[in-house]
Amino acid sequence: MGTRRPSLSGSGMLIRSHEDNSVFAQNQRAQPTDFQLMGAGLLMICAFFIVGGLLEKVVHIPGPVLMILAAVFCKYAKVIPAAMELGAHSCYKFVSAALVWPLMIGLGMLYVPLESVVAVFSVGYVVVCGSIVIAMALSGFLIASRLNMYPVEAAIVTSCHSGLGGTGDVAILSASNRMGLMPFAQIATRIGGASTVITATLLLSWLA
Repeated sequence: MGTRRPSLSGSGMLIRSHEDNSVFAQNQRAQPTDFQLMGAGLLMICAFFIVGGLLEKVVHIPGPVLMILAAVFCKYAKVIPAAMELGAHSCYKFVSAALVWPLMIGLGMLYVPLESVVAVFSVGYVVVCGSIVIAMALSGFLIASRLNMYPVEAAIVTSCHSGLGGTGDVAILSASNRMGLMPFAQIATRIGGASTVITATLLLSWLA
């Protein structure tokens, strides 16, 4: 759909902003790989991961979400040197280009209970799963215009909420060639998943 109607797709950008898109395109130009900067970027990523894990014990919000929020705050506060940002981006490009398929296959085989899936597999099960994915994708697609977002990217991020955690995010984003949306997908999966479970539990307790 994004190919047939380019106005609906941000080509990897979620928010409609011509200025941000031009900056993003400028930053995506080919740059030589500096392994020292890549190591520094990896160290910074690990530091943010540790900060997210420590804050999780205090505020009881998933660590990956807190890690993303901390990185966004530091980015907007401009406390991260440009060289460190370039190193972190180099790490991201390496992981997204070389490790996506091994991670997706390995984690999928490790965490997906194949015996349970085969045991409950039926036409009704497929219909329910398909209905959930379609409903989520349509919700994101239809609401995107009111939130100043691109409908295609919004539908992809929203559909990540129906996947199997981080493994599902990697599978959906890699299939749609939108790995740059991983931070948004993580927030949709972590916070959206937790809120859905809490809401469903409350509804069951009230209606049961």
